[in-house]
Amino acid sequence: MKKIIILTVLLSLTACQQAPKVITEPVTKNQEKPSQLPLIEEQKVESVEITPMAKLPHEHDDVWQRIRSQLSIEVPDNKAVAKWRKYYLSHPNFMVTISKRAEPFLYYIVEEIEKRNMPVELALLPIVESSYLPYGLSNKSAAGLWQFMPVSAKRFNIEQNWWYDGRRDIVESTRGALDYFQFFHRTLDEDWLNAIAAFNSGEGRVGRAMAKNKRANLPSDFWSLKLPAETSEFVPKLLAIADILKRADELNYTFAPIKNSPAVAVIKVEGQLDISLAAQWANIDTSEIFKLNPGLNRWATAPDSSYQLMLPVSAADSFQAKLTSTNKKEWLRWHSYTVKSGDSLGKISQQYGIDILAIKKHNNLSSDIIRIGKKLIVPFNHSDMDPLGLAKFSRTKITHTVKSGDNLWDISRKYKVSVRDIVRWNKLSSNSLLQPRQQLAILL
Repeated sequence: MKKIIILTVLLSLTACQQAPKVITEPVTKNQEKPSQLPLIEEQKVESVEITPMAKLPHEHDDVWQRIRSQLSIEVPDNKAVAKWRKYYLSHPNFMVTISKRAEPFLYYIVEEIEKRNMPVELALLPIVESSYLPYGLSNKSAAGLWQFMPVSAKRFNIEQNWWYDGRRDIVESTRGALDYFQFFHRTLDEDWLNAIAAFNSGEGRVGRAMAKNKRANLPSDFWSLKLPAETSEFVPKLLAIADILKRADELNYTFAPIKNSPAVAVIKVEGQLDISLAAQWANIDTSEIFKLNPGLNRWATAPDSSYQLMLPVSAADSFQAKLTSTNKKEWLRWHSYTVKSGDSLGKISQQYGIDILAIKKHNNLSSDIIRIGKKLIVPFNHSDMDPLGLAKFSRTKITHTVKSGDNLWDISRKYKVSVRDIVRWNKLSSNSLLQPRQQLAILL
């Protein structure tokens, strides 16, 4: 039996219901395709070897207090940090909402950071990146808690395919993000702030700025570099949050407590598994599995692969027992399909929502040619199971009532969302004329 690794989570991923006026940080674009830097070869980066540290004693009941006790990066008293500290302090419900979103993941992320002896401040970075929304997607296709762009995900060995997007998977995206930070901490003069800046804009920009300063006999720390405006704001946002957490009592600012104990198990599944069966075996609802495993794109895990399935710890034993006692052939549900005139694998794939390669694999087909009358076995696709539709569970919906003079641009600025999203959420055209008292849905 594979060893069960205990993580942490409480089961709610929704935003705080008692704070409908929450103002959330915009999802920050991160990791553009890195520009070329002579000093740094932008090759595919292998996973960093981890030397486990001795287990740290933690007497705190609350994960936030555990983080607070280990904050180590100096926070300067400058205008950039003060600006964002003032912003967060002016929105006291923001971290209450963040706490509810982070409940399933924060304990695990802190554990992984401690194993690598990295600054615990990194556990706060998903607040800046995605507001701890696992389905967070920027307007430039950065996805997940850590907001990985597709090219950066590939570089750091985060898999993306028809079945699965590791950028949203908590285990894989966190592993990739921490690999990233360790790699560029070593590369960028062992400066953690420079590594964090590179996470936003790419090490090419940061490295060139450092090299330019060195040629001019100037300091090469983050505060001395000329970087894009977004990156120049990115680091101060993180430090402002860390400073508020450190002085939360003094500032009378609330981080809703998150229990500092494991509540979720990660179980390795060697083979393709129907998520509805997994839910039955664990005696939980399928939506709960998708909430804890946001990397899943479909109704099953990918074929011919291993998958680390997150489950509530209370469900782990019953699931593991059923998994090990059930033949792998029974991990999927099947139905028979008889090929008709005009059929093709592409048509059948589209009709049943099954990847063509999966149909070929399960029917031992060596080509795309199929004959009329041939019987195919097709995995049963649960049409009511829409993992990506669960993104709505991760966001707070509020209603904006249009006032005289309102326009989409001003509304988007007010709520820190894009015009395109407002248009999509409300089925508008981009040049729509808003009417007084018209109600618009806004997802935060």
